[in-house]
Amino acid sequence: MYANRMAYIVFFQGKHVIEKLQTMPVDIAYVSEKQNYAVVYGDKDQEAAFKKTLKDVKGFKFIGPSLMYDPNLNF
Repeated sequence: MYANRMAYIVFFQGKHVIEKLQTMPVDIAYVSEKQNYAVVYGDKDQEAAFKKTLKDVKGFKFIGPSLMYDPNLNF
């Protein structure tokens, strides 16, 4: 069975967003403290829920699909 997952880039300012991401059902692949972004993997059908949850977190700026994501890979 293949999981329908997607890589997302989360831009933030501060540590509140990282703390919230750790409690969400996503896998954090990379966090750049210097450039203030994180690469996370999550289910594609829950993208709206991720945006809704993060929009109220202090320091959250933007979430979008990663340009490095390869849809041909299945895992």
